[in-house]
Amino acid sequence: MITSGLLRALHGKGIEDIVELTSTDRKVLVTDFRAGWFRNCKSDQEILIPQINYLTNDSWEEITATKGATGWPILHRAQYSKANLYVLTIPDNFSDLYQYPADVLNRIRAVATQDFNIKLEGPSQVSLFCYDNGTFIVESFLPEPVTIKVIANQPVCAIDDLLSGESFQGTVVPVPPFMSRQIDPTRSFEIMVKPHSYRVFRTQSTK
Repeated sequence: MITSGLLRALHGKGIEDIVELTSTDRKVLVTDFRAGWFRNCKSDQEILIPQINYLTNDSWEEITATKGATGWPILHRAQYSKANLYVLTIPDNFSDLYQYPADVLNRIRAVATQDFNIKLEGPSQVSLFCYDNGTFIVESFLPEPVTIKVIANQPVCAIDDLLSGESFQGTVVPVPPFMSRQIDPTRSFEIMVKPHSYRVFRTQSTK
């Protein structure tokens, strides 16, 4: 995954051999987004983003910003050999990343952590820290309590709060009917985090 800024900096230096995307000088103010399968969402304020142009026959928009009948990539995927290159559009004001709707952030998180057993779904200013010993931390920088979801892949079957001793079994996430290939079920755990605090968890495994 690279940013729109790096894409622009690499123009004329070989990036064209990998992906046919161009970061233009044009800008657009957006509030409406489409993330994933027809999931429409809206930001609380306008966000100024660079317009990225691409050819439609060899790459796909994972997340789109829309205004009227026109759309621009927020997260774009281009296949290269047996891999994928993702380009993430960064707003002109970097802090506007916090203004992206939760559905947009969740899709970015899912792509960025696709090799992790644990993923986070929730609003901005909530962070996930994963460790290689089966533990992870969820930390909130928000001034109010927030409820987030922890999504766990197999073989995780439960998570334990190491500070309170509380155990969460979670619920199995149904596989979408449009998925043509067999995938392992995941579990969703709903977690409340207090303002400006964190929780520490350890995963339980079926293996």
